[in-house]
Amino acid sequence: MYVKPENWKPSDGLTLEPNALKVVTESKDNYLVVAGPGAGKTELLAQRAGFLLQTNSCLFPKKILAISFKRDAAKNLNDRVEKRCEKHLAVRFNSVTFDTFAKGILDRFIHGLPERYKPITYEVLLDYRDVE
Repeated sequence: MYVKPENWKPSDGLTLEPNALKVVTESKDNYLVVAGPGAGKTELLAQRAGFLLQTNSCLFPKKILAISFKRDAAKNLNDRVEKRCEKHLAVRFNSVTFDTFAKGILDRFIHGLPERYKPITYEVLLDYRDVE
């Protein structure tokens, strides 16, 4: 069941300051969010994703893709959206790293590349979770 945009409230009883609430609920444009560590950027993105999914502003069956530099950031954002949305909505949100996104594109379309541009057969040998 979807919520009307005007009836949507932030998850977990969170109160957003007016500019953050505007970014989450009213924006049709792109915004640059600049803030220091711990200021709530990830939460803002999770609430925005929740708003788009819970109000069906991201029309079914469309999905939302978030791309991060670090694995833990991608997982953190994905976990927050899963926590705030019902399962049937959360599956429409995907948060990955740039590396994972690029590898996924290459794996999907490698057979469409001319031979001279195809990478040699490769296998990922290192699990980046093991790197400190």
